[in-house]
Amino acid sequence: MSEQPSTDRDVLSKGIKKLMLSIPFFVLGPVLIYIGAGSDHPIIFLMPGIAFAILAIVFMYNGIQIILDSMFKTNKTR
Repeated sequence: MSEQPSTDRDVLSKGIKKLMLSIPFFVLGPVLIYIGAGSDHPIIFLMPGIAFAILAIVFMYNGIQIILDSMFKTNKTR
């Protein structure tokens, strides 16, 4: 019977921190895009809004990937 690999809690906490970091970007990105859409000078708000939206997706992807690595990778592959 093979031994069930346990979750690496340090790596798990890094992944959760990365997910928490993405939350403000998920809020600020669409807000800035909405403000820029109704503004006289939209480029001032649209460019940071689009950048924040992309950062939110990147941080969320990395966070989920780190969490999955903490659960499913063995000590040999870490």
